Amino acid sequence: MAKNFLTFFKMIDYIYAILIWSSVKLVCPPSIAPAVFGGILLGYVMYDCTHYYLHHGQPKSDVPKNLKKYHLNHHYRVQSLGFGITSPFWDKVFGTVPPPSKVDAKRR
Repeated sequence: MAKNFLTFFKMIDYIYAILIWSSVKLVCPPSIAPAVFGGILLGYVMYDCTHYYLHHGQPKSDVPKNLKKYHLNHHYRVQSLGFGITSPFWDKVFGTVPPPSKVDAKRR
């Protein structure tokens, strides 16, 4: 992964944005469609910044340290599990929580 690379390439982002905007316009009244679309974009940008930080940041407190460990576990140990980027919540819902590593098991 390149140091300044976030999640997607720029061209695919534009295609997704057009598809999402078109979908929002279909289901939302014109008076709120821009706000809904803006909320979706903000959520995506926050997700992308979190993902970048988990790869390149140096967290100091326990919560981000654990989240970074959880996320990197998905990339480098069990790629078929642990899809949660910003939290393991949906992994718990969908049963995709990876098993604890041998190092974690020894610490308990």
